Amino acid sequence: MLTIVRILMTVALGYGVYRAAENARLDPEAGDLTNAFWLSYCVVVGFVTALTWAPLIAERVAEPMTSALTDGAVVKEQNHLMRWIRRLEGRGQRWLVRWLCFVEGVRHPWLPAQFVTGMNNARPGSWLERVFAREVYRFNNTRHCVQAYQVLKRHGLTPPLHPNNEINLVLLSIEKEIRPPAPPLAVPPGEPPSPVRRNVRIKLFAGAETRGAQPAEPAAERPAEPATGPRAEAAEPGPRRPRTPFRAPDEAEADGREGRGG
Repeated sequence: MLTIVRILMTVALGYGVYRAAENARLDPEAGDLTNAFWLSYCVVVGFVTALTWAPLIAERVAEPMTSALTDGAVVKEQNHLMRWIRRLEGRGQRWLVRWLCFVEGVRHPWLPAQFVTGMNNARPGSWLERVFAREVYRFNNTRHCVQAYQVLKRHGLTPPLHPNNEINLVLLSIEKEIRPPAPPLAVPPGEPPSPVRRNVRIKLFAGAETRGAQPAEPAAERPAEPATGPRAEAAEPGPRRPRTPFRAPDEAEADGREGRGG
């Protein structure tokens, strides 16, 4: 219904623009009433036409960002047959549900709800399951497309590339083989640590117990080598000069004064 309204309003707007341009070309010196009428007509009809086209344009603009999350999602359709299908599915009558979904799919092939419900209730490996999986694969719901892809692969079919690139990336990640884990690397066991020997002469505090301590091996004493060079000559024994007793500076000045006075 909305599509018919869009077409009618677009034609009406085009007709108004044509009449306004034709009147301005044939009778440019006529009064302003005719031109003002067609201008007002185009403004009003153009506003209504924009309201009818705005949802479609907004959906096309936002589709690359929201299609994988919202477009093609299963919602409860507001029709009597789908409500009846939901009730039968809740009662467990799957054989009747799948055939009613087939009928609803013929009536409304642009809606995904009946195809998803039919695929979930179809007998595994049956013809109906394959038909429903093909129809579900046309929509842009990632989870349902992955489920339909697996059903078609189980039937021996290779689904074509999906129009949505995001869904293709998910399907490629499913087909990618998982690399087996690498085997553990054999490492020879290391040598046990050598016991630490404690020096019994070291005590942490007075009265510390030294039981179980192993005495440290004393370092081997090396014989002293004779020193050579000028230091060795300076270190040789010889006559020592007597040391001058240390005196304070005040006492030394006083002694000097006494000597000069004498």
